[in-house]
Amino acid sequence: MRPQIVSRARQHYDGLIRAIEAEGLSVIPAISTLMDNREACEKFFIQPQPKAQSSKSKARAIGDATDNGQLTTDSHRRSRVSQIVSLTGFSFVGGPAMNDSEAAAEFLKELNVPFRSMVSLDTQTIESWQESFTGLNPVQTGMQVAIPEIDGATEPFVFGGISTRSVEPAPLEDRCLRIARRLKRWHRLQTASRDQLRVALTLYCFPPNKGNIGTAADLDVFASLFDVLGRLRTEGYCVDVPKSSDALRELLLGGNSESLGATANVMYRMSVDDYRRDCPFVSEIEAEWGAAPGAINSFGGDLLIQGITLGNVFIGLQPTFGFEDDPMRLLMAKGGTPHHGFAAFYTYLEKVFEADVVVHVGTHGAMEFMPGKQVGMSGKCWPDRLIGELPNVYIYSVNNPSEGTIAKRRSYAELISYLTPPIENAGLYQGLASMKELIGNYRQTTDEGERKKLFAAIEQQSQDLNFSVFAD
Repeated sequence: MRPQIVSRARQHYDGLIRAIEAEGLSVIPAISTLMDNREACEKFFIQPQPKAQSSKSKARAIGDATDNGQLTTDSHRRSRVSQIVSLTGFSFVGGPAMNDSEAAAEFLKELNVPFRSMVSLDTQTIESWQESFTGLNPVQTGMQVAIPEIDGATEPFVFGGISTRSVEPAPLEDRCLRIARRLKRWHRLQTASRDQLRVALTLYCFPPNKGNIGTAADLDVFASLFDVLGRLRTEGYCVDVPKSSDALRELLLGGNSESLGATANVMYRMSVDDYRRDCPFVSEIEAEWGAAPGAINSFGGDLLIQGITLGNVFIGLQPTFGFEDDPMRLLMAKGGTPHHGFAAFYTYLEKVFEADVVVHVGTHGAMEFMPGKQVGMSGKCWPDRLIGELPNVYIYSVNNPSEGTIAKRRSYAELISYLTPPIENAGLYQGLASMKELIGNYRQTTDEGERKKLFAAIEQQSQDLNFSVFAD
């Protein structure tokens, strides 16, 4: 924003820009004027198209292939940037006084790159945000998170603000570093060849038993997962696709699960030493759950990572909440931590499997509900710690926007909506419909002879339908 630049109150901007550049990314800073970001984007972020191009240069300009012709995920046609990061704190078109979300969506859709809206603490101090259980106050949440979300913005990180000991904004170094590294990971997803990308797909299981693996609201998880794997293979990802969704289910439920007392196949056994090395929060977890590896998702002194690997794709089972008799005890708690098995799972995804992206399949898991602030995460919030720098794509039911918003704000999820299945009254069929009619007639008739005949017919029909024999 121009006022911050001309008044030289831009240290928070500079801190974030330098952090992004330190990760090897190029930054084009542009001043937004008249509260319409389209003008700055048109001037600085749009790639001018030459009149004549070779077929190879056209492919590179389009962005869907590397220099050697390998497919990438990048398919935008006009943008010279891989992501747009707004530091204004307002709507994309309209500023603080209004919001033309339709115009914003139309412009951003054609540009076809991710839009991030970061948060500067303008109506509360850094200290008040750090000490607050809720995080951002209502004014900040409404203006700098909710309104940009309508435009399509994601990843609402707090990157700077004014301290009680200062009169000028300053960057929050740990938050700027987290933002920069996440932008770098998203950039890799757009520019690396697809056959090099490693994808982690996460399923749920609650309550924990084999019959509940792959639960999600209004979604046939294994059939959907099978279709996703096929689409990934078709589009150039390295993935081994099973013969059917049933075969996929058997792979996940079978394997060594019985011998290790696990719900699903155990893909990896993480030693406590490796867990302590790769997870920086072990001591805090031990204060809550005791010494690692603990009693959940562990066997023989190791932490168990349940799942299967199909080429460059890992399908994993998110561990349980930990408090199975009272799972809500941990969700959105003011204190507490996830258990060792839960932390080890996300540690495995980022540090061992080295996933480029994690896809949470279906509505919904537990990670985004772990203890921490409600909006405007800090480095002490467990959703922020667990997801780390992993790009997070969340396949989410379109009829649950409230909890989908929680996933977006607390785990930085990019939501991919799925429709709820159409529902109508199925009614009874075949023998059940005949049984209903016989019982109705039996109840209505007053003729004793007729009642005996109807009862005999009901008794015979119940045997044909494998029901219990009626008693007169």
